[in-house]
Amino acid sequence: MKTKIRRYFIAGIVVLLPLFITVNFLSITIRFFDNLLGRYINPYLQNTYGTSFFGLGLVAIIVLIFFTGIMATNVFVKKIMPYFENLFLRIPFVYQIYPSVKQLVNFLFSDEKLAFKKVVLFEYPRDDVYTMGFLTNEFSDQTIGDKTMDTVCVYISSAPNPITGFFVIVPQKDIIVLDISVEEAIKIIISGGVLMDKNVLSKVKPAQALQNTPLDAADK
Repeated sequence: MKTKIRRYFIAGIVVLLPLFITVNFLSITIRFFDNLLGRYINPYLQNTYGTSFFGLGLVAIIVLIFFTGIMATNVFVKKIMPYFENLFLRIPFVYQIYPSVKQLVNFLFSDEKLAFKKVVLFEYPRDDVYTMGFLTNEFSDQTIGDKTMDTVCVYISSAPNPITGFFVIVPQKDIIVLDISVEEAIKIIISGGVLMDKNVLSKVKPAQALQNTPLDAADK
């Protein structure tokens, strides 16, 4: 009886806890962004019209983001932005925070991640220990010492910040191409493997290794 009660309780937690956490996270996020401008808009509406609207601050934030994006892509604004950015960086403690945050945001929301051609797996730093990385470049018939081989450049991200890491040059024959997206791999890295599906490592390209599958043919 105790075993059944425990099993039912755990099953309930598995179903409800992710739901509660997700709803709570979305609620906190929406309230946070709504409050950024809502704290100024709603008091004005309350004093002027006797009412306020939840979510109006969020709408204002979205409009502001679009307007800023339009301005940021303007040729003239792009030329003067570095000047104002340098002034901003002179504020105490800003230099320690802003560049790292900007780099992370650029990585997550810009096209920089598209430089990663594929998600690959290879044995590193020793045999039978596998490392996940991103294929960034490839070279044919490279001479390294007294050996000539096809090689690839692999960027290995660090957890939990994927914009930090290092790259290694690996023989092409030792690389296995995973049949998952770059975004999915980044999610796995950021979580330190917590969000990794048990079937990820079995999702290899049909030919498994790069030497059997040309890079262009392996792309979807």
